[in-house]
Amino acid sequence: MLSRRQAIAGAGLLGATLATSCAVNPAQAQQKSSAPFRILHARTDRTNASLLAYDGAIPGPLLRVRQGEELHLRLFNELAEPTSLHWHGVRVPNAMDGVPDLTQTPIEPGASFDYRFRPPDAGTFWYHAHSAEQLERGLHGALIIDEKEALDVDRDIALVLGMPSPIEPPPEFALVNGAVRPDIAVRPGERLRLRLINATSARGFVLRLPDHAPWVMAIDGQPAEPFVPREGRLALAPGGRLDLFLDATAPAAAIVPILSGLRDETSIARLVYQTSGEAAPARRPSQPPPLPSNPLPARIDLRNALRVDMTVGGNGMEGTAAATSLPSAPLFTVSRGRPVSLALHNQSANPLVVHVHGHHFRLLDRLDDGWKPYWLDTLVVAEPVERIAFVADNPGKWLIDCRTLDRPEGRTAAWFVVT
Repeated sequence: MLSRRQAIAGAGLLGATLATSCAVNPAQAQQKSSAPFRILHARTDRTNASLLAYDGAIPGPLLRVRQGEELHLRLFNELAEPTSLHWHGVRVPNAMDGVPDLTQTPIEPGASFDYRFRPPDAGTFWYHAHSAEQLERGLHGALIIDEKEALDVDRDIALVLGMPSPIEPPPEFALVNGAVRPDIAVRPGERLRLRLINATSARGFVLRLPDHAPWVMAIDGQPAEPFVPREGRLALAPGGRLDLFLDATAPAAAIVPILSGLRDETSIARLVYQTSGEAAPARRPSQPPPLPSNPLPARIDLRNALRVDMTVGGNGMEGTAAATSLPSAPLFTVSRGRPVSLALHNQSANPLVVHVHGHHFRLLDRLDDGWKPYWLDTLVVAEPVERIAFVADNPGKWLIDCRTLDRPEGRTAAWFVVT
C-alpha cells in the first residue's frame, strides 16, 4: 500500500508539513541510559513568576531510558493549580497518558502522581504539562528512548526549541535549550545525531543549516528511510521531532548558524568548529543506514478499516484552551487491532495542528490509494481535507487534540475508545 510517489515524498515532506523541534543540554544528551526511580517537581520559577519549571529548569531535565526499560517517575505538583504530564508521541498505557478527566484525575496542588511504563519505541520524544498554558510557560522537557544497540555516531545532541515568556509580544526568535543563540561545539569530520524537538503547542519552525546536508533519519520518533530534505529546509510542526545525522564537513574554526524562518532567516544557534589537535573520526559512507525499526505494522489493511470523519476548526476554535471541555461522548469506538481511516475536515481559514494520542499514523496520499512513507503523531492540516490511517492497537480512551497554528488559545478536541 505504499504510495508510488514515495521516492519523492520523503524529499518533499519537510517542505509541505510543519514539524517541531526542541533542545536539551548537549552534555546531558550524552548520558548513558538508566532506569532509576525519578522525582520531578512542577513549581513556579523562582526568578520570574510568569514562568513555570520542572525542577527549576526550562526546559526540564532530560529523561533517558533504553527501549523496553521501565520509566518510573513521580510528579509532585507544587503549583497553585492542578496539572498533569503528557508523554508526547510515546505509545504509553492509557492510564499514563496524562489527560485530565479522561485518563486520570488532575494532580491537585500539593499532591503527586506516579507515571510508570515501558516505552515500546526507541526515538526522540518529549514530556510536557497537558495544559497548553503551562507548557508555554515552561513545563516541558526532552525524553530520549535509546535503541537497544549503540549507533555509529560520534555524538548525540538534543536541541529543544521553545519560546520566551508568553507574556511578551510575539518574539522573532526561538530559544534553544533555554538559551538565546547558544554555541554548539563540533569537531571537523565527526558525525552528529541532532535530535530536534519543537516544545511549543502551536508554533511551527522551518530550519536550515547552510553548507551542510543533514540526513533525516526519523520523524516524530519513528525511523524513516534516510533522505536529504529538499532545499535543505527542515520543517517542524508544534510538538514534532526530527532526528538528523549531520557530518561536520566545515573546516576548523568555522562557525555555521542554524537558521530559522522562510524568508527573513534568523540565527537561533551556531555550530562552532573546534581547532584542537584531536584526530578526526574515521570516515564513513556518506549515506547512513536506516535506524532500527520500531514495532509498528509494515502495512495497514484499509479494506476493513473503520472510516470516520472529524471536523476540526470552525467556531469551536474561538474559545480559550482553558475553557474548552472534552465532549461527553467519544467520536468513535473501535475494536482493538482494527485499522481506522480518519478524514480531518478543516473548516477554519487557518492551518490546524492535530495530535493523536497513543498511536502513530500514516498520512494517506491524496492522489492514489497509498500512504506517505513515514509515521507521524502530529500533523498540520492546511488543506480542506487530510486523511490519516492507523491501527487501533492501544486500548483505552485517547484524545485527538487540535489547535490553530500560531494561536495556542484556539483549541478543539475529541476522543475515541479502543476496546
